Amino acid sequence: MEERSAYPPARPVTFAPHQQPYAQPNYGTMNSDDELPPQHFMVYAEDDTEPPTYPPINGDPQEQGWFARMQINKPQSNSAGAAALVLMTGGMNIAWSAGFGQVKGFLPDTHILICWYIAAMIGALVSAFITNHITRRPIYLFASFLVVIGGILLVALPNEHRAIAAARYINGFAVGLVIVPMMVLIGEEVVPRNRGVSAALLETGSFAFGIFLQIIFFVSYSTSSFSPMRLHGIIAIIYALLTCLFSYFLVVESPVYHLQRNNEHAALDCLRRLQRPCTVTQESYQLLEEHKRYISESDSSEQGLPALAKLCFYRGLVALSFSPVVTLGLMTSAVISEGVNATWPLVVFGIFILLGAYVAGFVMDMVGRKIILLSGALICGVVAITIGGICNDFINLLFSSKMSSVLYMLFALQFFAGFFNSSASAYMTEAFPLHRKTYYIAASFNVQMLVWLIVNACNIDPQSLGPYFITFGVFYVVFFAISFLVFPETKHATLREAQQKFRGILNGW
Repeated sequence: MEERSAYPPARPVTFAPHQQPYAQPNYGTMNSDDELPPQHFMVYAEDDTEPPTYPPINGDPQEQGWFARMQINKPQSNSAGAAALVLMTGGMNIAWSAGFGQVKGFLPDTHILICWYIAAMIGALVSAFITNHITRRPIYLFASFLVVIGGILLVALPNEHRAIAAARYINGFAVGLVIVPMMVLIGEEVVPRNRGVSAALLETGSFAFGIFLQIIFFVSYSTSSFSPMRLHGIIAIIYALLTCLFSYFLVVESPVYHLQRNNEHAALDCLRRLQRPCTVTQESYQLLEEHKRYISESDSSEQGLPALAKLCFYRGLVALSFSPVVTLGLMTSAVISEGVNATWPLVVFGIFILLGAYVAGFVMDMVGRKIILLSGALICGVVAITIGGICNDFINLLFSSKMSSVLYMLFALQFFAGFFNSSASAYMTEAFPLHRKTYYIAASFNVQMLVWLIVNACNIDPQSLGPYFITFGVFYVVFFAISFLVFPETKHATLREAQQKFRGILNGW
């Protein structure tokens, strides 16, 4: 037999000039002793790389830009924020209570100043009980109907004490009614990479925009024959009608709501409608599985108590940044430093309120909640203590240079208060366990309303400025130090992961 133990020497491989690179070669028939015809061989290189992977239709979120992600997930913020205009009318009433309101014929008394907060607290409590039992759209529609009624009262009777009080009760109840389902929907519908910006803009941004509008009305119509309360009512009616349209056409129920009722098909359909294009993709199934794990791993109410305590304290401090005392400090410093007829400080003050909320909202998912919280708390605390130190010496209220410094520091205070407040909105959508979420959201919101109610019920004068701002600043600086230890970073975390991070007290790392 022929020896086969050794391979023949390697020969160079050549190609025929007429042969195309991908032509099928003709191997012919060969005997074992024939030479290999070089013109009939092709060389194929083997690729050692991994086989390709195919991303979902929407692409990899890590590779998409911020604007592209927002467009894909736009239906989520549209659904959750359909009632944001109702919160804007609430911001107008908050500003009215804080001193940016004027009624012809009588001076506002304590009852008419605090009635809105009482009604908002009642509305939040009612909403906490019904949100888990009915869908969100009827709540939004009923709240917008209430806002229309309150607006009609203000348009028809803009200078009547009882009509204004009734309108404020109705509007406060409507705002409390929508705040709980809105925060729930933001947490359960908006994807983790966009949850921070949606929470900050839809809650803090909406209240800030309403405050800004009321300041503009106060400045523009304080000396006009047209009643600013009538304009307030007209805006409320327009916003309520728009809310009806948005709620009817844009609201999509939470997938978690359907999964809790064992309706997986409806949950998947909701996920399909909450993205662009409205098709079921690989990402839809991934989100569906994540929602299932979130429901199955949801903590008990006892494990959520530390998060409740943190957010209640946090939301209570939010109320200190905008109150009648802050408004008194603004007007006192503006009159002494710029003159009685100067209105631009009030407008700039409102602009900084709006800018702080929106700037913080747009960077929330880039830098994280905790950095926004810490920067806002520290800067607001230092600025407030400085203002309090100046105002605590009553003689400084007579010097325009001192009051000019206070005026500009108040602008800075409101800008960074927007940072502090926006982070609170983001945390409130993701900190609480599923089975007690509505009750804990209502409790946190009501603490904020209670602080506002107490401050509005107190008699204030220029001598209150120093103690108030010093107390305000000390609370914020102490909270800055505590936040290092007790508030975790939840940027881009799912609800299940955020809930795990909020377990216990000392979980700030």
